[in-house]
Amino acid sequence: MSNSPKMYEFSPAQEMIYFMLKYSIFHKQVIQIPASIVLKRKIDFDIMQKALEKEVERNDCMRLRFVKKGFKQYFEDSVKIGKVPVMNFKTQQEQEDFLTADAQKPIRCFKGETYRIFFFNTPDGRNGIYINVIHLAMDAPAVFIFFADLLAVYEALESGGEMPRPLGSYEETLKKELEYKHNAEKLQADKDFFVNYFLKDGEPIWNGVMGAGPLDKARIKKKNPELRACGSFDPIHDKAVLVKKPLSVEDSKVILDYMEKNGLSGECVVQLGMRLHVSKINHRHDDTHFLVLSNRRKTVNDKRCGGTMASALPWRIILPEELTFNEAVAKLRELQAQIMRHNNYPFITWLENERELFNYSMVDGTSTMMFSWFPLEDDTMNGWEYEFHSYSLGRYVMPLYTYTMKDSVTGGLRFAYLHRTDTISDADIDALQENTVKALVLGCSNPDITLKEILDNID
Repeated sequence: MSNSPKMYEFSPAQEMIYFMLKYSIFHKQVIQIPASIVLKRKIDFDIMQKALEKEVERNDCMRLRFVKKGFKQYFEDSVKIGKVPVMNFKTQQEQEDFLTADAQKPIRCFKGETYRIFFFNTPDGRNGIYINVIHLAMDAPAVFIFFADLLAVYEALESGGEMPRPLGSYEETLKKELEYKHNAEKLQADKDFFVNYFLKDGEPIWNGVMGAGPLDKARIKKKNPELRACGSFDPIHDKAVLVKKPLSVEDSKVILDYMEKNGLSGECVVQLGMRLHVSKINHRHDDTHFLVLSNRRKTVNDKRCGGTMASALPWRIILPEELTFNEAVAKLRELQAQIMRHNNYPFITWLENERELFNYSMVDGTSTMMFSWFPLEDDTMNGWEYEFHSYSLGRYVMPLYTYTMKDSVTGGLRFAYLHRTDTISDADIDALQENTVKALVLGCSNPDITLKEILDNID
């Protein structure tokens, strides 16, 4: 540790992550990101070791350290990472078991540990790189930036060529985040937007992928047939599993062709399919409320730096059944544009606003799922052919976190569902996947079909 390092508060995005850690009483692995890439091209691990050492110099979030007293953070001037272990896996199961076990082992971020990294040889003779990083230091886009830049540095060292252009500075981004955190005028303007956005349609209604049962039971228990929110937060019963579901290339093509033709991201299109399933199994309510994880990287510096900037945003939208699929996607796209102008607003502050607006308890709410679209493309890893893998944390504080991405190998779509087993069953996830895909294929192949027609044709 350097003499008198400059200390920083947690940014609003980091405070959201720390909130999850604070209320996960027994299992601290809930705020880490374990991921790996497997490469088709052979690599020299000695050169990769040197590339990683360079990456730590270039990527300042890898020199970020956390102090529990006062919940502060600082950047080290330099960090010695030591020799990275090289694992030799004899079977695919051994590889999966080892990396999953590490994924579920807590990173002690207040004791000097920010990440763990392994290099590995796969059973079929390929090479891989694994990182398990504390979410306070990196979000998912930062992990993709880490992998891509590491490979670019490796190529420069291997060929003796010039280093890739420098990464952005997370420290500079962090300073801007903290300026916003203390800007009362901007905070109030963003608060006004979200309050008005929710109040214009009245109180939202609880909906989940487990169906209307929990809300129906809460209405009976509280003798209030008009109740619109119920408990979904449980820091004790947090056992979770990660279910991965690849989609066929044929069905994926229908969806991806529609997105490309209309200049759309999966953030709107895939989310609509999930919303239609939730509507179908919750008395066909047209009012759905998801949390959507926003990347929030806007400037050139932001887009090329690591760190944690992603934050959850409340996407509540009413989609009448007479809308066509095209019209519903357009409505979601318009909502996205509106929300993105206010995406600096701290999620933790919004939770407080929501409780005040609708008189919710600490555990009550109307959203039970968070959704992410990972914009992974064939060229994301600096042009290398790669497979991206994520691993189960084994625990999670929310009922469900789901993310979707393109598969760099097949070109199809991949869905992943991290769900709490006490709340959501495997059958619930199967139904969500099946109906989401069915709704998307129906809508993307015939965009003038109405939402009513889609709802009538899904289970």
